[in-house]
Amino acid sequence: MPSHPVYRAARAVVFATVCVGLAITGHIMVSRASVPPVAVIGGLVLTAAAGTALAGTERSLATIFAGLLGGQFVLHALFAAAEHGQQPAHGQAMSPSSSGTAMTLAHVAAAAASAWWLRRGERAVWGLARRIATVILRPARALLPRLPVGTALRVPAAPVAASRPHATVLRHVVVRRGPPAPSAALA
Repeated sequence: MPSHPVYRAARAVVFATVCVGLAITGHIMVSRASVPPVAVIGGLVLTAAAGTALAGTERSLATIFAGLLGGQFVLHALFAAAEHGQQPAHGQAMSPSSSGTAMTLAHVAAAAASAWWLRRGERAVWGLARRIATVILRPARALLPRLPVGTALRVPAAPVAASRPHATVLRHVVVRRGPPAPSAALA
């Protein structure tokens, strides 16, 4: 899949939506308090920004899970601070255990479930992109001349009348330095 900004942004929005949506669901289920809209918007923006930075290549399940787990903890701190109408102090509300074991388990379960789901989607999207590239590139390669990448077309030089050394003298000599000799197939 290309690393075009539109594709990166699309992947980041999916990542952010899943991460924030599950964080809100788990947070509401455990704390029985609603999450303020400003915290939801802030969480979406922060998570989408992080997702855009990481969306350049296909990611493994462990990488997706680590990103989601970190995102869940940051979102928990953001939601808890927004619930109480305060900025989190240094070290305060960053640990999900401050709200109890149930909150920690809810965020870890949300990260695990969404990591599994996103990895399956990631594999499907990248597999589809590879298949489409194969289908598109196969006919294109057949139409193009078979030149190595980066090779410039050369106009064959006029033959130089050089004397050819005696074949028996150079029979076992192999020269492997320098550019390859011009091929008659490219002429």
